[in-house]
Amino acid sequence: MAAPRAVVFDLDHTLVRSPLDLRAMARDLLAYVRDRGVALPPRETRWSAPELARVVREEAPSLESGFWEIALSHERGALLEAELEPGALDSLRAVRALGFRTAVWTNNDGAASRQVLEQFALAPHLDLIVTRQEVRHLKPDPDGLRVIALHWPDLGDLFVVGDSWADGQAAQAGGVPFIAYRADREDLTQRGIAVWAWIAHLQDLPGLFSS
Repeated sequence: MAAPRAVVFDLDHTLVRSPLDLRAMARDLLAYVRDRGVALPPRETRWSAPELARVVREEAPSLESGFWEIALSHERGALLEAELEPGALDSLRAVRALGFRTAVWTNNDGAASRQVLEQFALAPHLDLIVTRQEVRHLKPDPDGLRVIALHWPDLGDLFVVGDSWADGQAAQAGGVPFIAYRADREDLTQRGIAVWAWIAHLQDLPGLFSS
């Protein structure tokens, strides 16, 4: 018998469309960290929320509670204006009909993620939900794949679907194929992220596996 396969989806801008502004969140988190005396090395590129989270966890764990309150405030605000991504529900149903297990892997808070998945009736079509509470490190770190492997030790092929470079880098670091959904092709190319397939519509996803 062939090993089971799985499709793992990002949440924001993949299954759910929300106005969550990750750059604005990162700016607020950066100000919070710097205002509390955490020394950050100079760099040319902007700090992302996952990068700052790793610094706080490793160098200033006493700041974690306040750090995540800021992140959660951004996430809850965006949740109020969230919409179902076109084709998300049909795509989940279709890949499950092809025999795939389905999961969400998100950097978002667990309670907020489950709320939006219930709100848009996506939860019944998901076998596993992995949020920031379940991982040691956030994407672009591949640690979520470790969590998935612990839940599904019998798993064969696994595919990650996401919209951002962080999703692609996490998949690549974990050695699994990345399916880019409405992603910035130039950004992924510049970062050296390999893409197994590009899709502009979630309805196109099942067709990648049905031939």
